[in-house]
Amino acid sequence: MKNRHFEYCSAAFCQDDKNPNSRNEVPWYAGEKVCRKKPFQKFQKKQIEINKLFKKDKFKNVDKPYTANDLETKSI
Repeated sequence: MKNRHFEYCSAAFCQDDKNPNSRNEVPWYAGEKVCRKKPFQKFQKKQIEINKLFKKDKFKNVDKPYTANDLETKSI
């Protein structure tokens, strides 16, 4: 049996998630874990960028949840 990344990934959303609605339904907050499966998708790159700002206390919207779709399509 192939090892499926989403079975052990503890990130809010994983690029291997089989739920077709997860990109629009699952919330992620700045500072939370990021899926590390490569190649990184656009939402993962945006999460990493936000987390860098979050660690420096330079990200202002810390209480706002984002979906993978938000991260890929909106200017955040």
